[in-house]
Amino acid sequence: MLSGGGSLGAVQIGALRALFEAGVKPDLFVGCSVGALNAAAVAIDPTIARLNEVERIWRTLDRKDVFGGNRRMLATHFLRGDDHLYEPDALRALVRRAVPVADLADTAVACHIVTTDLRTGAPCWWTTGDPVAVLTASACLPAVFPPVPLGGSLHVDGGVTCPVPTDRALDLGAVRTWVVDVTGGSMGRRDERMTALDVLLLSFAITRSQLDAGSDERPGQRVARLPRLDLDRHELRDFTKTPMLLDQGYTAMSELVARELTAVPLPRAAT
Repeated sequence: MLSGGGSLGAVQIGALRALFEAGVKPDLFVGCSVGALNAAAVAIDPTIARLNEVERIWRTLDRKDVFGGNRRMLATHFLRGDDHLYEPDALRALVRRAVPVADLADTAVACHIVTTDLRTGAPCWWTTGDPVAVLTASACLPAVFPPVPLGGSLHVDGGVTCPVPTDRALDLGAVRTWVVDVTGGSMGRRDERMTALDVLLLSFAITRSQLDAGSDERPGQRVARLPRLDLDRHELRDFTKTPMLLDQGYTAMSELVARELTAVPLPRAAT
């Protein structure tokens, strides 16, 4: 299970490497926002070889590869009263690059992606459909990107309603759910230099970190949570620390796997 968290999604790639190296083979992926992108990208072929390809993409990412645009564009959208500040072109191009399949159903293992229906206020789940539309919607930060038309409605970031969708994996019958939650660290700038966009992103990060109270285990099901890393003031648009985040995710998950598999051996392939 991979949460939202912007540039902190690099932690998830490092964590997945540790899982794969330990012999954990996923039956399915559940993802939100950047976690949805990572989930779909790896679900295409959940192997070390594919993970290497996804990591190479992460190591080359810059803010412009997700948000694109410039200050003039931001000012134009703001003055016109548009419903967004950034055009989604860069994000859509990144999805095409990271998830080169025609339909989400084409991944090797099932991939469950959450978005938020802007009209009903409810989380919506997708396992099929155009990856560009679905994954862009799941990562559509409200007011940052324009809402995405899907299924006769408009959709925004899945993190608005379901930032850490552990319950989805449990509802699907997962025997063991590995949770890589990176919602708590991307708080970013918190001082007098904050812009309106900084305040928006900070507020959203706080909301996401508070929404997940932690899912209880159910009979016959186990939840293994990666401890939230201490990444105070790391901002979700900052991709300069990706190598460090990859290493931290790998190290933290390696320690969790060692404890988890020693304490509770897997009854079958893990989720």
